[in-house]
Amino acid sequence: KLHDLHVLMAVAEAGSMGKAARRLNTTQPAISRSIAELEHALGVRLLDRNRQGIEPTTYGRALLDCGVAVFDELRQGMKYVEFS
Repeated sequence: KLHDLHVLMAVAEAGSMGKAARRLNTTQPAISRSIAELEHALGVRLLDRNRQGIEPTTYGRALLDCGVAVFDELRQGMKYVEFS
C-alpha cells in the first residue's frame, strides 16, 4: 500500500518509529504495524533497529529509493491533471 510506503519513508527520515508517529500524527503501534505488514508482504526485513534508532537495510534502502520515485511521479501526475 502507498500508505505503508509513506510510513516507511517517514520512519527512515525521522530515525525512529516514535518520531515518525508524531510527524504523521498517529501512534507508534500503528507505525510498527505498517512496517510489519510491508516486511511481511515483501518477505524481507526493511529496517534494522538499534540503540541509536532505525537504519534501512539494503532492501529498505532500495524500496525507499523507489518510493521517492513513486511519489515524485504521483506529484507530476497531479500537476498534469490540475493544469489540464
